[in-house]
Amino acid sequence: MWNNIIGQDAVIVKLKSIFTGNKIGHAYLFEGTEGVGKDAVAVEFAKLLNCTDLISKNEACDKCTNCRKISEFRSEYFRLICALPAGKSDETNADPVEKLSTADFDAYMEEMSLKSENPYHYIDLPNANNIRINSIRNLVSKIYLSSPAGNTKVFLISEADKMKQEASNALLKILEEPPKNSVIILTTSKVNALPQTIIGRCQRIHFEPLEDELLKKKLTDTTNYPPKQIELASRLCFGSYTRASRLLSSGIEDIRDTALEFLISILKNSYADVILICRKISAKNDREKTRNFLFFLNIWIRDLMRIRNLGEKTAKVINFDLIDRLSRLNANFPNADIFKIVLELEEAEKLISQNVQLTLILVNLSFRLKKHFG
Repeated sequence: MWNNIIGQDAVIVKLKSIFTGNKIGHAYLFEGTEGVGKDAVAVEFAKLLNCTDLISKNEACDKCTNCRKISEFRSEYFRLICALPAGKSDETNADPVEKLSTADFDAYMEEMSLKSENPYHYIDLPNANNIRINSIRNLVSKIYLSSPAGNTKVFLISEADKMKQEASNALLKILEEPPKNSVIILTTSKVNALPQTIIGRCQRIHFEPLEDELLKKKLTDTTNYPPKQIELASRLCFGSYTRASRLLSSGIEDIRDTALEFLISILKNSYADVILICRKISAKNDREKTRNFLFFLNIWIRDLMRIRNLGEKTAKVINFDLIDRLSRLNANFPNADIFKIVLELEEAEKLISQNVQLTLILVNLSFRLKKHFG
């Protein structure tokens, strides 16, 4: 049902119009900020296309067999494709999930279970950097199979920007000769990373960042976090419900303070404290917590850049309640190379997905940040 979606009223109106007007295209590109509901809307659209008991002619019932199976990711009419770790072979058209190691397969099934329970869940698999060519070949083998009259096969390619050239080329062949009764939905937060040949063959639908008040209401209604933490998460997530949820689950106030403590310890040459912080953040190989830690470091640095460029009185910083500390940091390190610091943080985040040892990533980052602060 559309009330499963947070906001995105314009998108919902457009998809309702497409459905009721019987103008369903063969391929859609849902693009916008990460965590604003692109995958969630794709699941709802798949249910709408296959529901046997529509509500008001433009909304899935969420109760019929087709709706339930799609929600649970076990329908023959719906398939989610995402980045996967390397399997045993890419030489055949076999489902690449079947080629995963036992550990990777178990992790994949756990992520799919979380995604089916919450379509806003971010799929996070170790070493899953690319959408594999076998995933697209497997899509090809299934998309041309006939389906019962009245049903539409929907293939959701989540984070489609993770396709390499070979996978993109295989998908392009399908988009050039689309079969009947099938829909391919690509979602991405990095639309410019997709080949123009693919973009040009899809109907583009843009998803806006979610409003702070909408996020606060949803988080207040569905979680038990204190109002102050919900307020902070809504302000810091840049309109992303997924990011807000991840920040709250990581302990938002504590991790923000730890990120600032990390910077101060680096600048004071207190490397015993730096090592302790690195070990605390990376304990139990917690990649999600480490990502959020880097996110907060990035926020601190970008606030520092705003103060440097606009001045303390006019800069609209994210950490407005700690602007005095930011101003002192700016005054004490006027030669800090902000651009290079941001690049170092982005590089550190990439290494997390490559399964590099987390403590090592953070320790190496501390030395690089010290150099760029001058």
